[in-house]
Formats: sequence, C-alpha cells, structure tokens
Amino acid sequence: MKHKVFLFAALTAFTLSGCGLFKGLFKSGGTSPNNVDTSLINVPEEGGTTFERITNEENDQLIIPYITYNGTRLQWWANPYFAITKDGSKFAYLGSHNGKTNIFVKSLNSRTGSQQRTFNGLAQDFCFSPNGDTICFTQYNAPASNLFLISATQGSIMQQVSSGQTKDYGPAFTEDGKVIFFTRATGNNNYSIWSYNRQTGVFSNFCYGLSPMPIGDQEFLCTRLNSNNNYEIWRVNYVKGTEIIVLNMEDRSFTTPSLSPDGRWILFAANTPHKPNLPENIDIYVVRSDGSQLTQLTYHHGHDLSPVWAPDGKSIYFLSQRGSDEGRYNIWKMNFTL
Repeated sequence: MKHKVFLFAALTAFTLSGCGLFKGLFKSGGTSPNNVDTSLINVPEEGGTTFERITNEENDQLIIPYITYNGTRLQWWANPYFAITKDGSKFAYLGSHNGKTNIFVKSLNSRTGSQQRTFNGLAQDFCFSPNGDTICFTQYNAPASNLFLISATQGSIMQQVSSGQTKDYGPAFTEDGKVIFFTRATGNNNYSIWSYNRQTGVFSNFCYGLSPMPIGDQEFLCTRLNSNNNYEIWRVNYVKGTEIIVLNMEDRSFTTPSLSPDGRWILFAANTPHKPNLPENIDIYVVRSDGSQLTQLTYHHGHDLSPVWAPDGKSIYFLSQRGSDEGRYNIWKMNFTL
C-alpha cells in the first residue's frame, strides 16, 4: 500500500508552535530514513552530477527542517532555511549556537567565518532582499509568528513588519524589493498568501496557498493542498485573476517551488515513494514551467530538500544528509545541466 503524504509546511509550524513546542521544529542533527547509508556523497543514479559541500556541520551547526515519519506518512517543514544573495556572493543559514537559533551570513567565495545577524534565538525562516542588504525573517514568540527586517551586514536593529497574534511564515521579496509575499496561518487548516508593501505599509490578501515565490510584478508560484492531502504547484497571476495548476501527482507532495533564472524550469522538493528495501524520503526535482518533463535530480537515500537556484541557473544549492556518517545536514551544491 502506498503511503499518503501530509506535508504540513506552515501547517506543521502552526500545530507545533501553537502547542508551545517551538524547539521541536528545529534540530541540528535530524532524522534519517531507516537502514540507509548517509555517508555516501552520491549514488549511481546521480552519475554525471558533481556535488560540493558548502558548510561544515561541526562549525556551522546548521538547523534543519522538522522531518518525521509517523509510520503512515512523511511530514516536513517546507519554509526557507537558507538563502543566497542575488549576486551569488553570500548565503545565510539558520545555525544553533549556545542553544539558540539565529541567522548567520557567510561568504560563498572565501568561506570565511560566519556573521551572526539575529540575536534573540527566535528566528524561523528568512530571505534576502534583491540587493542583499536586508534580511526579512520570521520570529516566533508564542503564540504569534511575525515578520521582521534586519540589516544583512551590520547592527541589531529590527523593524517589525507584521504584528499582533498573526502566524506569518516564509517571506519572499519581489524582484524590485518593494513588496514582501508571505504565508499567513489562521487555524483550521486555513492558509492564505499575503503581501506587505514596504513603501505604503499596506497588507494585501490574495488567495489560498502556501510558500509564495514572486515572478515579475504580476505572478507567483505557490503550493496548495488538494482533496487527497497532497500539495500541488500552482501559478497565480493576481493582476489578471488567473490560476493555473502546474503539477500534481497522486502519491507525491511538492514544496518550495521556484522559477529558474531563465524562466524554463521550476525547482522544488518532493517525497519519493518508498521502494523495496528503501523507505520514503525527500528528493530534489524540476519540471518545465509548463508542467512537462518532470525530472528527479537527486536519488540519495537520505533527505535532500530546501533547493535554491544559483543566480546563473547552472547550479542548485540544497540541504542534504549526504556525506555524513551520522545523517547530519549540510548545504550542498550540484551542477544543473538540463
């Protein structure tokens, strides 16, 4: 019998944090599928793909998404856990130091030490502004989860974006940096996509969905839960009022969709159904922007998730357990040649 997948994204965050279990969302180690060897850097199915490890679990102490398998389904947190500046010079990640979860920024080129950018230990997810000088992040303070802005380079002054008892997650800037899209959870499996205009201070509500990723000044990609409790990828034009389903499958859920720099491919994470002697796990996939040519990119027996395009579209960064004897996570880079 095939396992159904209930991917909770913001739902998972709302359920656990609503119970005051914020620490349960984040782990510096992480869970691995049973009876798999995560020490391998790649597997035969990934022939021709080059993998490069970007972080070191001992020094960087990455916080990884909540992932669990309860015997019938795989569940994972889908919001952004690391980000790359548009010029490709720096990346940011969630790290655990002294028992606190904060955002750290590091150079992609020199691999120098990390610069801590939040200091209260309550960061959940985040993104860079297009020019790389600002980080928008989610801060959890029970029972609310609000959005804040902070400099990506210096200081500790935070500007609060959303307030009150809202539960906001997964921010993403538009290309001009003027608007921030995000997910708002209102309970009872009710999740909608909102935006905040940084110039006018106006909040706008668009539609049902999770994990918005803006495209230009009229569209965004997002995911939506269907009647089979699987998440689908949708493309929404909020100016014209059109909504197109890009991808859905009976036995898979899709998270964190993002469009390639050339506009030809959509990158995302999805569950790979269990196979003989291999449990269900999470892998990286792409599909053409019209929903054709679904292609699995990673086949490692551990979990691969939270994929991010390199600015030139020729590489992909992602979180993975590969190369670790203990199944711990690092940020990895792989080439993209389709």
